[in-house]
Amino acid sequence: MIQTHNEQCDHFQKEELNALSSIYLSDYEQLKDVHPYSFQVIVAPFVPADQFYHDNVVYCKIFIAFPDDYPLKSQRFHFEIQGLSRNFTQDNLIRARKVCEQVIDHHEKEADSQPIVFAVVEALRDYVFDQSMYLQELYDQQNSKPDDNYIYIPPMPKFATNTPVTLESFTAWKKKFDQEIYDIKKREKNFTQVEEMMKKISGKQYFDRKQNKEDDVDVQEIINEDDDDIVELEDEDYQGEEDDNYEEDQDRPLYEREQLE
Repeated sequence: MIQTHNEQCDHFQKEELNALSSIYLSDYEQLKDVHPYSFQVIVAPFVPADQFYHDNVVYCKIFIAFPDDYPLKSQRFHFEIQGLSRNFTQDNLIRARKVCEQVIDHHEKEADSQPIVFAVVEALRDYVFDQSMYLQELYDQQNSKPDDNYIYIPPMPKFATNTPVTLESFTAWKKKFDQEIYDIKKREKNFTQVEEMMKKISGKQYFDRKQNKEDDVDVQEIINEDDDDIVELEDEDYQGEEDDNYEEDQDRPLYEREQLE
C-alpha cells in the first residue's frame, strides 16, 4: 500500500515525538496528540548543583507545532520561547530565537528532510548554559573574599634598552670585570705595603719621600731593610736637619707635627 505525502509526514512526526519523549522525559510534554502535533520542552543547562547559585541558572521553555508537510517538504516549524527563570530577560529571548532560527536555516539549506527538533533544542540548551556560566562568574567576582595568604609579586622592571648577550659582549664584559678586580687587589696590596713600611720607617722619612715623589721601588727597599739600618739612617741623615728646622716645625699644624715626630 502506497502512503500519501501526509501519511509519510505523519509517520516521521510520530517517530520524532517518541524519540523526544524518551530523551527529555519529564521535561517533555505532549500538547496535541493528533496530526498536526504540538508539544513543549523545558530547556535547562546541565550544571552541577553544588557549583551554581540557583538564581544564576538560566532556563526556558520552547513550544513547537509541526506543520502538515514537516519534515519532508519543509523543515521549518512554528516555535515560541518562554523564559522560566527570573534572569531570562527580553534580550535573552531575542538571542535565543536567533540561535534556533540559525539551526533551522542551516538544515533547510542542506535539504536533507531529516527531523531537526533535537538539534534546535540542544542549541538552545547550549545558549542558556553559556548565559548561566556568565552570571555565575559575575556572582563569584562580586562575592569572592580576599585570600589571607595572598602575596603580592611586583612586576618585573622594564628597562629602556635590552642588549642581548653574545659571546663577544660577554668576553668584553669579562675582560673589563677582571681588570677592575685586579685594580682593587692591587690597591689593597699597596695599602698593605704602606702599612708595613710605616712600621719600619719614621713619619718624617715617609713624609719626605712623598714630598720628593720617590717611586715604589725605593719604598719596597726600605721595607726590606732591617730595623737597625733604618734607625741608623735616621740618626745620621736627619739629625742635623731636625735641629735646624725645629722652630719652623713648631709653626706646622698639629697633625703634621705628629707625623714628623
